[in-house]
Amino acid sequence: MSETEKTRGQAILKEFQTILALEEEAAAAYLQLAEDCDDAEACEMLRRIAREEVAHVAIAKELVKLAQGWKAPE
Repeated sequence: MSETEKTRGQAILKEFQTILALEEEAAAAYLQLAEDCDDAEACEMLRRIAREEVAHVAIAKELVKLAQGWKAPE
């Protein structure tokens, strides 16, 4: 693998790790908002959004795994 390919792979991994962190933060934020919420309908909407963010976390974790195992084609 060339240095350029290695650097590109590291950059992609870093981006996916950033995405993962942002998705985790979003899930936690929506859960906190739902806990602090006074309106039942709004609380349920916030919990639903939090569940969607948790699904995004799972996707981001898979992207990180893929990037960690990435090898440039020969």
